[in-house]
Amino acid sequence: MLSSVGSLGKSIDEAASRGGHWTGIETAPSPARMALSRPTPAHADQPATMSVFEGGEQDRTRLLIDAAYDLLDEAGLEGLTIRAVLARTGLARRAFYERFQGKDDLVLAVFDSSLRSAAMQFGEMTRRIASPTEALHLIVSSIVVGQLGPGLDGGRSGAHLRSAALSREHLRLAQSRPAELQAALQPLLDLMAEHLGAGIETGEFRPAEPHLQARLIYNLVSTTVHTLLLQEEGGGPDLAEREVLAAAIWDFCRRAIVA
Repeated sequence: MLSSVGSLGKSIDEAASRGGHWTGIETAPSPARMALSRPTPAHADQPATMSVFEGGEQDRTRLLIDAAYDLLDEAGLEGLTIRAVLARTGLARRAFYERFQGKDDLVLAVFDSSLRSAAMQFGEMTRRIASPTEALHLIVSSIVVGQLGPGLDGGRSGAHLRSAALSREHLRLAQSRPAELQAALQPLLDLMAEHLGAGIETGEFRPAEPHLQARLIYNLVSTTVHTLLLQEEGGGPDLAEREVLAAAIWDFCRRAIVA
C-alpha cells in the first residue's frame, strides 16, 4: 500500500562509504521516481497488485500509473478521475478497463508501485549498513521525514497534495480492500522483519516475532504520518518539525525492541 521527490540516497551512500553507519535525516528517496513495479489488473478473481504484464501491456499499465501520479500531484484526489487519466495518456477507455476494474484498482496500483519501489531501494541502502539498529533507524526516520509510504515526495507542493490524497485513500482502502493493501505493504514489512530478525540473532533486540514487531512499528509510524499529513493538508510540511518527530518516534521504537 503506499510514492515521492528529494533523495535520501546520497547521504546513505556517503554514510555507507564511511563504514556503514547512517546518522543524519534528509528527505526520503522518491518511490514515484523509482522504477515502477508491475501492478495487477483487477480481474474478478485476482487482486490488482499481483499480475505481470508483457511488453506493450506493461508499458500501457505504467502509462496509466504515471498519469495517476501526475494528476494527484496537480489536483489531489479530486483531479484523479478515469476520464482525466485517459485524456492524459491518450489511451482508449477499453485499455483502462482491461487493466483495472475502476479507480480503486488504479489507486491500489499506485500504492503497490510506490511501496514495492521503496522497499527495493531501502533494501539496497540498508544492505550497506552493518547494524540492524541503524538500518531500522533509516527506514523509520525516512518514512516520517520523507513521507515515504504511502509513498510521497517530501520536496514539492504537488507531492504534498498526493501525500494527503493517498493518506485519505489508504485509510479507506484499509477497510474496503484490506487484502490488496496488505499485499502492497508486504515487501516493506518483510524488509523491516529481516532487520529485526538479524538484530534478535545478534542480541541487539529482545526475542520476539520479527514480522509482528515489523507490523507494530509500521502501524505506529504510518498512523502518525497519516494524521500529520491530514493536519498539514492546507499548507506544507515543516521539515524541522518532522525531524523532531522522527527522532521521538525512533526513540520510542528503539526502546521497545532493544535487548
